[in-house]
Amino acid sequence: MSDSTAPVDIELVRPPEILLAHDEVRVFHGGILRTPAGLYTTIGMETTARPSGPRPPAPQVFGQYGVSVTRSGDRFAHSALATTLSAGPIRFTSCLFGHVPDGDLVLDVVLPTIPRRLVLRFDSERHDGTGLTLRTPPAIVHTDAGVTLWHAGVLATETGLLTHVEATSSDDRALGGAKWDVEHNPLAVTWADPTPAREAHQRGRDFVSADTWIAAPAAHGSLHCAPLGVTRDL
Repeated sequence: MSDSTAPVDIELVRPPEILLAHDEVRVFHGGILRTPAGLYTTIGMETTARPSGPRPPAPQVFGQYGVSVTRSGDRFAHSALATTLSAGPIRFTSCLFGHVPDGDLVLDVVLPTIPRRLVLRFDSERHDGTGLTLRTPPAIVHTDAGVTLWHAGVLATETGLLTHVEATSSDDRALGGAKWDVEHNPLAVTWADPTPAREAHQRGRDFVSADTWIAAPAAHGSLHCAPLGVTRDL
């Protein structure tokens, strides 16, 4: 049975915040969430403008870094299944850690290009969200035929907007068939703005996802899922 008014039950564990503001590089996360697919966040790394000149070139090996979540007392870490989206002076890495049990959790980001290691405790009272906000809160959009359609909210930065949309299922067959192939664009975000958007699509056994960035902070977006016949404003 279809439920087009599924409740919003994604938990915002921590709102977006800056992890590092260092020389010409700023690193941040776009909110730590508990989603139908597990623990999720986006790591952003931005090369900032020099006071007397243009932005420096983005790091050449930006994507070659590690993001993991650890829990106090455990002997292992939950590494992220990551998708990187390049957008000029800024890079976003969409990180899904799977279902991580509650506990004393720590986000660990290793950046060999700086080099720095950034550590954020989930229960930390420290928070600096300067220039970052979730303009649209994360939400479950639709459930139908064993598939849950959700998004991670619309992250607004000083230079643009980012969102992650995903169809998740515990049934391998639910996301099978050609209609879910990424070349058919089963998940799409459109923006009411002429600025070209950047996209990264991914498909696995139990998920289909799309990450979208547009350098237009005031744009309004819509989510479209053709296989489920769903369209929603973001």
